[in-house]
Amino acid sequence: MPLPAPDCARQASHQRSITIRAYARTDGLWDIEGQLTDAWSEPIPKAGGMLPAGEPMHSMWLRLTVDRTATIVAAHAVTDAGPYNNACAAITPDYAQLVGLRVARGYRDAIRKLFGRTAGCTHINELAGAMGSAVLQALWPELTQGSDEKPFSIDGCHALKASSPQVAQFFPRWYRPEPAAEGG
Repeated sequence: MPLPAPDCARQASHQRSITIRAYARTDGLWDIEGQLTDAWSEPIPKAGGMLPAGEPMHSMWLRLTVDRTATIVAAHAVTDAGPYNNACAAITPDYAQLVGLRVARGYRDAIRKLFGRTAGCTHINELAGAMGSAVLQALWPELTQGSDEKPFSIDGCHALKASSPQVAQFFPRWYRPEPAAEGG
């Protein structure tokens, strides 16, 4: 187990699963498909009655079709299960508004702007946010090889700080050593 053992006994209560898969298409585009599910280990109330233990309260899907620049060219959302049945599914067509958005810095902010509060579904928004990094992983070779642009990941995380040994080794063109400390 990657985490340390808990310091007391515990019982499973809730499980959220997010699964994301990327597919290279024969037309040169990529489909990134995600599913978010929430289930409880005990029966819980939902609109129309009790939800049996282990059955999903939420089951939402999102497919983003992107081009080689990580620009969304098609988006399709589906709600298989939601606590308010048809009311939850009613917002899914609105996610077509993601078309034209580029998955890059500011992507999550754009999701909040388009679908914040009552303009969208909290769960599909969360899924869309998580899918952004999966888009970039799927397109990693396209976005980092043979391009004159600085790879998106440099200065995007601790390990790929422009002054890091990793950047010096794998992306020497973009390596920037730390400025020398001024001595006195």
